[in-house]
Amino acid sequence: MLEKLKHRSIRICPSPDDPDVVKSATELLKDVKGVLNVRIASPNRLVVSYNVRRITLQIIEALLTEFGFKLQTSLFCRLMRNLCYYIEDNECSNPIHDQAECTRDAFITRYIRRKHGCRDHRPEYLRRYL
Repeated sequence: MLEKLKHRSIRICPSPDDPDVVKSATELLKDVKGVLNVRIASPNRLVVSYNVRRITLQIIEALLTEFGFKLQTSLFCRLMRNLCYYIEDNECSNPIHDQAECTRDAFITRYIRRKHGCRDHRPEYLRRYL
C-alpha cells in the first residue's frame, strides 16, 4: 500500500486559560495513529504530517475540537479547511492506481484481446494435464 503523505497547517485560537495551547495540541497529536510528525510553526499554528490513507485532516481537527481546542474560523481558514477536506475525501474514495500499474494493465488487456499465434486453443481441462 502506497503512502500518501500530507503536510497541513492548523491554526489554533490562543486561549487565556492555557498560554501553551499549541504545545498541548502538539502533545495530543503525537500519539495519534497515522500522524507521523507534529511541529510548532508559530505561537498559534502547528504543522501536521500524516498519512491520508490512515487519517484525514477532518478527523484530526475533529479530535482537536473534541478535546476543547478552538480552531481559527476566519474566511480564509474555513475555505482552505473545506478544500483540504474535499481533496482528501476524493483521494480516499477513489483509489488511483500507480501509473506503471495502469500502463502494465493496459498492455496485458491489449495482449489478451489481440489475435496472434501465441494462443493455446485447447480447453482449460486439457491444459492442466500437460
